[in-house]
Amino acid sequence: MSANPSANPSRVAVEVPTTAQNDYLRKILTARVYDVARETELERAPNLSARLSNRVFLKREDNQPVFSFKLRGAYNKMAHLTPAQ
Repeated sequence: MSANPSANPSRVAVEVPTTAQNDYLRKILTARVYDVARETELERAPNLSARLSNRVFLKREDNQPVFSFKLRGAYNKMAHLTPAQ
């Protein structure tokens, strides 16, 4: 469903999430990786914000305990290995 603002400005298009989208979101939010990863902060980027005339924030995944943004992918891969692997 797409919105056409010139057709009727009093109507707003709303997309209802599909079951598949809800399942995907549930898997993301309940992933075991959150046992080892922590929620990292957003950091203001004042110079970039000024240059772009907009507020810009950086998601600091390098502040994970292992100093890597790849923690989630690596942990997910390892969590799904068989004992032999």
